[in-house]
Amino acid sequence: MNTTPRAEEVEQRAEGVNLLRVPGVRALILWRGFPYVFQAVLLATLLVLIAVAWRRYTPPGVAQKLYAQTNLATLLIWGLWWPAMVWITVFLGRAWCMVCPLELVSNVSERIGRRFRLRQRPLHLWIASGAVIVVLYALIQFLVAGAEIRRVPAYTSLFLIGLLALAVLTGLLFRDRAFCRGFCPIGLLLSAYGRGGMLAVRAGSGEACRACTDKNCIRACNRYKADGRSCPSLLNPPVLNDNKECLLCGQCIKVCEPDNMRLLLRRPFSANDARDAAASWPMTLFVMTVSGFVLWELTTEWATAQKVFLAVPRWISQYVSAPSLSSHVTVFWATVVVPLLIWSFFGLLARLLGHNASLGALWRRLALPMAVIVAGGHIAKGLAKFVSWAGFLPYAFEDPSGFETAAAISGGLLQPPVPLLSKPFVAVVAAVIVAGALFLAMREARLANHGKTGFAMTAPLLLTTAVFLFLTIGWALPA
Repeated sequence: MNTTPRAEEVEQRAEGVNLLRVPGVRALILWRGFPYVFQAVLLATLLVLIAVAWRRYTPPGVAQKLYAQTNLATLLIWGLWWPAMVWITVFLGRAWCMVCPLELVSNVSERIGRRFRLRQRPLHLWIASGAVIVVLYALIQFLVAGAEIRRVPAYTSLFLIGLLALAVLTGLLFRDRAFCRGFCPIGLLLSAYGRGGMLAVRAGSGEACRACTDKNCIRACNRYKADGRSCPSLLNPPVLNDNKECLLCGQCIKVCEPDNMRLLLRRPFSANDARDAAASWPMTLFVMTVSGFVLWELTTEWATAQKVFLAVPRWISQYVSAPSLSSHVTVFWATVVVPLLIWSFFGLLARLLGHNASLGALWRRLALPMAVIVAGGHIAKGLAKFVSWAGFLPYAFEDPSGFETAAAISGGLLQPPVPLLSKPFVAVVAAVIVAGALFLAMREARLANHGKTGFAMTAPLLLTTAVFLFLTIGWALPA
């Protein structure tokens, strides 16, 4: 008897481990309550945090950052969830989307809109491309760093209410998971950072998909069922070959009659995935913006570097008649001016090295591999923030408002918690992360360009990594 596995079976095993073969995982994904129960629990948690933060302002004599660390809402959202979400996205792809409560809100709103026969439009292509998301993400950066919503619980509460309202409104006015596809403020971040995630939904046997006559995973009549729907994101699961837009919701797995869909755990940045040689303009602009923001964030852990980075906006702020605008000048510098200067330098460097493409074309070709390095810097900063904020969690559970805790620490009656890890250790780990990101970025550039990556394209990756390494190593220096 011939026991040699078929070539297709060998190829499937090489793609990764099918988690649906684990009984507990399979039962969870096929359960009618998945992912709705998890989304509902997180939505309830979100509402509680809104209540905790409601009308809570920094007490007199207390530093804004300290109060943000002691208030349960700002601590969980900005200090713990946000760094963890970046890590999860980089390593597991769009796993957060699987349980995101805003998707549930948008889903329910869309169903209500259909029930009342509202005219729900499909997304225009320019919205689905991420154009609105770029604007929303930039707006959030101005709110986070300019208006300090991350450090004032009352502002955080209003911000969360705004996100819920946006999810409701887009659900009522548009169809087919419009909030996630065109309005989620971090949608491009999830797409850019999650491309190499180790979790992926893929079809198994190509023969099984071709032989399937029902095509339940893509049939329009299944799209509005409560459970076991065709892909709500309008993807084609049988030919899915990247992680850009799949939210890992599991609906195609539930509805697949041949039981041919798989949930794979695989190596990061699988070579089996399709790669775009050039990013879309919205993705390119997003990567440019976030590269400046991450550079700024990395300097905040090293006072000397931060002083140098902010020298120009601080000089400008001295001549601004309205002091309240100084923080907005800083944000504009970090997210607009610095990225334009850096990426224009990359274009000039590429020209000097013999690259003949236009500046825009170069930016688009550089964006996706550069996103890998930026993501490495982002998770490095996330680690530093998480270890310095996590120690406040017991205090926040005892005093959710954070008012008494912050006052006691400010008055010397209570010692602030020590960071979970020492700064030199975090610096070493951060440097390793950034170096690993360079390796993956170079590999991504080669795969996307079929191995034809010249020094004009790799030089910007090397320079960015060198700057990030310099900053993370600087974290270990005495304050």
